[in-house]
Amino acid sequence: MKTKLSLLFIAFASLFVQAQNTEACTETISLMGTLAKAKDVAAYDYLATLRKECPSFHKSIYTYGEVVIEMKIDKATTAEEKEKYVRDLMKLYDEYDANFPNNGAGNKMKKGLLLFDKKVGTDQEIYALLDDAFKTDYANFRYAKAMYVYFELLVKDFKAGNKGIELQQVFDKYDDLSVKLAEEEKELTEEKDALLSKEEAGQALTDKETKRKDRIDNSLEIFAGVTASMDGIIVELSTCDKLIPFYQKSFEQNKNNEQWLKRAADRLEAKECDNSPLFTKISEALYKLNPSADAAYKLGVVEYQKKNTTKAMEYFNQAANLYNDNTKKANVYYKMATIYSKSNKVQSRTYARKALSVKPSYGKAYLLIAQLYGSSINECGDNPFDKRAVYWLAAQYADKAAATDASLKGIASKTAASYRAAAPTKTDIFNEGKAGQRIAFGCWIGESVVVPNL
Repeated sequence: MKTKLSLLFIAFASLFVQAQNTEACTETISLMGTLAKAKDVAAYDYLATLRKECPSFHKSIYTYGEVVIEMKIDKATTAEEKEKYVRDLMKLYDEYDANFPNNGAGNKMKKGLLLFDKKVGTDQEIYALLDDAFKTDYANFRYAKAMYVYFELLVKDFKAGNKGIELQQVFDKYDDLSVKLAEEEKELTEEKDALLSKEEAGQALTDKETKRKDRIDNSLEIFAGVTASMDGIIVELSTCDKLIPFYQKSFEQNKNNEQWLKRAADRLEAKECDNSPLFTKISEALYKLNPSADAAYKLGVVEYQKKNTTKAMEYFNQAANLYNDNTKKANVYYKMATIYSKSNKVQSRTYARKALSVKPSYGKAYLLIAQLYGSSINECGDNPFDKRAVYWLAAQYADKAAATDASLKGIASKTAASYRAAAPTKTDIFNEGKAGQRIAFGCWIGESVVVPNL
């Protein structure tokens, strides 16, 4: 009986201590959070207690802790003090991962970016951290800036002749990062497309959805900027004069390597080296190896370069049908739309609309339709006023491009403004007495527009 009572007492005592610890940890987190929100560095003392006494109590220790140590870094008065707290934040990231594995915070990536942003450590240390994060925590390597820094440091070493880095390694890293950028952009655009589809259906977005859409637009702009910057770097390193002999030399040993063939074809096309016999040879090898969507698309480019437009369209349609990725499918339809824009406006608009049907945020398709209409004033309308009224319709499509694709906002808005400037003036509207009237275009356009009210 004494033994049972002793065990019962120990159990109750343990529960009591645990309850006290839980209460203490909760209170300390609350105090730290309050001070952190007030931007009071005194929160750091509470963080120290939590890291020692309650390291696995709650994730908020680390989310608030990151803010708290960032304040200490910002208030540091010497380089030594600044580095001390930078290293402390890196240690906090490690503690977060140790106590809450699979937290999805991307702490490995954050460590490298932290050193870069705070100008602490060497390029070699930063690159090593980012390289490890990319290879071991790929899913959470999601910051566009981290991708750019990672690539830029590799290129810097390549140009300096460090570590024996070869051009192929630079190309491979560019391709790997381009895939990651595309994955992140795809996730964002699919979310945005769902919101745009809701708006197109006449349903108003909630305040939360509107804010989310704005955040997505901002993120997509950042990703577009990083992609453009990386493209700028790779452009400097790759010209047709360099690429063709570079890939020609490696073709035989890689002619059965699907990834190598695809990446080589992508780069040759991106650099407008797609009229070279090597591009044809690589594309044919790729299609023979696996008649995939990518391979069909490349052969479409080959046939178009040979001016076999009908055959090219067959391959492009095959590619579009095979693609499951809506962005890639839309890209093919847009390619077809741009080709037809020079000879068949109806077909061009058809494929532009196909691009929009699979990807509502594909602003380039709206802009292309605007340009098709803007170049058709002499084909539509029964009189000079009605002919120039087409510009209002063109402006509306340019507005849609600006609204759906933040990266096009500048050029699309300027295009819309130029169309409206070319449309009938207020004096013209008054003289014709057509304010508020609807003008229908019975030509190939088959749409209508309402004349602005005075």
